[in-house]
Amino acid sequence: MKRADAQISKMVSLSRGLYVRVARTMKCDVSYVSRIARGERQSAKIEAALRKEFRAALRRLNLHLVEPPSKRPTFFPGQ
Repeated sequence: MKRADAQISKMVSLSRGLYVRVARTMKCDVSYVSRIARGERQSAKIEAALRKEFRAALRRLNLHLVEPPSKRPTFFPGQ
């Protein structure tokens, strides 16, 4: 299996239980977490928990979220 395929497989496995982990942490139903993730409902606390859990999953894959464009250093080839 190629490295990219292995990472995709691992990502799917990690994300599979993401909503369940957030629901347990926040003591709510998984379907409610799913609705918030899809944007059908709003909850700042659950959205924060989703972001935290998603970042944790990325760390397990050794991936990191890219900084917003305003905070990235400008790089021009040849400098």
